[in-house]
Amino acid sequence: MEIIEIQTLVDITNTRAIRLNQGSQLEVDQNKNFITLMQCIELRSIVSYDTRPTNEKTDLKSLKFGSAYKGKQLVWTFRFAPDRLGAYDDGTGNKVSNLINDLHQVPVIKNLTETINIDKAIFDCEDSQYKNTIITALQGTI
Repeated sequence: MEIIEIQTLVDITNTRAIRLNQGSQLEVDQNKNFITLMQCIELRSIVSYDTRPTNEKTDLKSLKFGSAYKGKQLVWTFRFAPDRLGAYDDGTGNKVSNLINDLHQVPVIKNLTETINIDKAIFDCEDSQYKNTIITALQGTI
């Protein structure tokens, strides 16, 4: 089974709050970012996942985020399984290329609980300086 892992510096907390009577404005906005992420992920595949995104303060030194981001920062991690193998493959063997293209530069709500200053309010999957989202194909189960 193919597992896709997304690590991002953007707050994608899945609060399940879609209206203010279900949570605070912060919780609604966090959930909007998660819904935006899910809509991009599901352009090419229906996905399944067992756990909501988690976040942990992590030293970015060993990760491949943009050079503008350093030190210990909150990193959200979300793992899911597409409904079929190769759903995001571009045909050249890059198993996540199409997902990177689908997600790159999609608008997000910033200034939530992120520990970085997001210059442009987007998921950035490519810029060497401001890349805030890493997508990796893994093997195994969720």
